[in-house]
Amino acid sequence: MNGGQRVEVRAVTEGEQLEWARASRRTFLNPGKVTAEHVEQRRPAWQGQRLTGAFEGARVVGTYRSWDWPLPVPGGPGHQVLADHVSTVTVAPTHRRRGLLTQMITADLRAARERGVPLAYLVAGEAPIYGRYGFGPAVSGQTLEVRAPAALAHLPAGAEDVGVELVQDADLRADAPALHAAVAAGRPGAVRRPDHYWDDLLGLAPGPDHDAKALRPALLARDAAGAAVGVARYRTRERWEGMRHDTVLEVHDLFAATGAAHAALWRHLLSVDLVDRVRATERPADDPLPHLLHDPRRAIGGEGSDQFWARLLDVPAALGARGWLGPPGACVLEVHDPLGLAGGRWRLDLEGGRVVAVPTAAEPDVTCDVGALSAAYLGETPLVALAAAGRVRGEAAAVARLSAQLAWQPTAWPTHTGF
Repeated sequence: MNGGQRVEVRAVTEGEQLEWARASRRTFLNPGKVTAEHVEQRRPAWQGQRLTGAFEGARVVGTYRSWDWPLPVPGGPGHQVLADHVSTVTVAPTHRRRGLLTQMITADLRAARERGVPLAYLVAGEAPIYGRYGFGPAVSGQTLEVRAPAALAHLPAGAEDVGVELVQDADLRADAPALHAAVAAGRPGAVRRPDHYWDDLLGLAPGPDHDAKALRPALLARDAAGAAVGVARYRTRERWEGMRHDTVLEVHDLFAATGAAHAALWRHLLSVDLVDRVRATERPADDPLPHLLHDPRRAIGGEGSDQFWARLLDVPAALGARGWLGPPGACVLEVHDPLGLAGGRWRLDLEGGRVVAVPTAAEPDVTCDVGALSAAYLGETPLVALAAAGRVRGEAAAVARLSAQLAWQPTAWPTHTGF
């Protein structure tokens, strides 16, 4: 307590949303001003979400937000779980080490478990925070930078039939949402964007930050039949010195329904006049760009990092919802959960690409903590790597078999959420 005043953790009322938003921005070191108009603009996104605050009197000293939203999991289109998405997690620097985050996050995770939600999902601002609550880094992203111009030496079939149009962000509204949803459905961890988000992203929603977004450049790829098959959104940062340019084209959003469309978009981006470097962020680990280039070394991999963290809340439900690869067979898996939400021991029977998990008292073949299994759940993080780090225990062959069964292609996609 500070000055003897008690801190209360509770739901945020509509009249408290402005102070709640300001507190969040302060803790994230964002100097931007938050007005009542900003809050009004955000209210459509907050409908159906849970806004929690830590209140010291009228002052907000902690924030937390969560909502239930579908999440694609390994197995291809149609395989998804309802996930408890977590965001806007802050505790004021003056009120740390008092258990406020623990109070907010554990209450939310328990409530999600009681609702039957099998998984929680978030972006971790700081990696050391969330492991102690059972989260594991499940989706990584990478930055690719290419010195331009760069020639493509390899093109998938159909690339020559894809046309690329230079448009503006606002022109994407009719095609981009459905295309993004279709692409995301086949990539584990790719969060489907809500419809209202597109108006804000593309500069079509009036508000205090509505500037020239709608006029920013973008690319729209269409197949021979005229259907939209790819989108790229970008900005340029120009720098001139002594009449020599050093311009960076920054790709903020690129998604395509086919390899042909993906290649067609990159062929255009790497040939824009007056551009010296093309930099793309939040690219999946299996992005084929380097393999398209005549010189693969022109695609320089930047700093890779964890992007999304997952936390299993119901192990049998989560494992049963996803698809599986690898050899069929059975494994007894024991999971330890310090919060007492998802621990237990199950016999996993894999057949026909699906797993049935049944409680058992048999000796475990593989033992791990819930954070390790959560990290491996979306198919990107190998269980054998976690075993090498001491996070997973068991006979080597059993661990390797379960690791192969959990793996998935394509890899997870770290597309930003838009919430």
